[in-house]
Amino acid sequence: MRSILHRVARALGSDARITVMTGAGVSAASGVPTFRGADGLWKDFRVDDLATPQAFTRNPRAVWEWYDWRRQAIAGCQPNAAHHVLASWSLRFPRFTLITQNVDGLHERAGASDVLRLHGSIWDVGCWNQCAGSPHRWRDDSVPFPVLPPSCPHCGGPLRPGVVWFGELLDSEVVDRSLDATRCDVFFTVGTSAIVYPAAGFLDHARSHGAMTVEINPEATPASSTVDVVVPERAELALPELDATLGAHPLALTTERLRLEPLLPRHVEAAHQLWTHPEVRRYLWDDRIIPRETAEEVARASAADFARHRFGLWLVYGHEESGMPVGFCGLRTDGVGPGPELLFGLYPTYWGRGFAQEASRAVLAHAFTTLRLPRVTAATDAPNERSARTLSAIGMRFDRRAEHNGLDTLFYSIDMGR
Repeated sequence: MRSILHRVARALGSDARITVMTGAGVSAASGVPTFRGADGLWKDFRVDDLATPQAFTRNPRAVWEWYDWRRQAIAGCQPNAAHHVLASWSLRFPRFTLITQNVDGLHERAGASDVLRLHGSIWDVGCWNQCAGSPHRWRDDSVPFPVLPPSCPHCGGPLRPGVVWFGELLDSEVVDRSLDATRCDVFFTVGTSAIVYPAAGFLDHARSHGAMTVEINPEATPASSTVDVVVPERAELALPELDATLGAHPLALTTERLRLEPLLPRHVEAAHQLWTHPEVRRYLWDDRIIPRETAEEVARASAADFARHRFGLWLVYGHEESGMPVGFCGLRTDGVGPGPELLFGLYPTYWGRGFAQEASRAVLAHAFTTLRLPRVTAATDAPNERSARTLSAIGMRFDRRAEHNGLDTLFYSIDMGR
């Protein structure tokens, strides 16, 4: 198995165009029942009774009872290791595309952005009457809905689930973008039998364009005899092992004593424990307790910043430390000035060892040499002399003192070339 994964890893260069198509098998480890198979969601139901426009016309409440139950079940599921690896790859490889047949939204919850959803999303809804006042689809996270079927807020008619039912056409834009993504260097099919069109045809298109084709699935499928590489393993096991062969994340930063790992949604627990420490949170959160939900939002925003701009937040680890990070450092887009704002904080145990300066210098070097940013700003509340000394020590100059968010605040800046 290891030799197979190393063969695939050699093809995953930084400039490679990589496309991954996922199916229900990717979400099975999260507790989301598979579409087919012995324990599949559909084995006890007739498709025509639940997932067609005709079924909804006959009995919208019955259809919504099933979909509302599914939404409640999925709401209690968490992304697994496979989702997290693919979310990381969406930041690691600039030419990465993720196509999914799943409607559960776990790829997005893991931090993947711009996911091509062939079959829509169970978290989206749309007006069954297609009234003029409503968009085609919009997200509604209500769990459970208070009334079934839920009503359109624009016309009062029934809403429908935002999934593609049997007998309906797929979104043509999603299909076109997916077909374009088959012009790639490596094409993965992960956790799917790849027998339903048009998804089944994407593999053929990728092969015709000269891509290496890779199947990750614990069971043989009709595609197994046609791909270049078969990895007969569950996605949540195979993808982390493959990811481990790729080496350090390209957005990771290292110094003599520290390593800085990009903050991704899977790091929420570590970040939350760090940010709720009473001697740390005030550097970023004005001494407010940060709920876990906010930590999750921050992690998703940080991942999105990395995907768009190659800057966000890093968790800071000491080479001689283990377990929890010693602090955080990063750049925030909606900061105190027109450009990114430098942020940092450490556990009290690690202050006085120069870690804050070392981490901040690494982030500033990334900002100026890699991102070519012209200017970085920073702010600290006036009584925080320790933070102010750190900003001065890394070469940031004092600009002004003013009230900011109700606090007496010191503002600093540094320009490229200083």
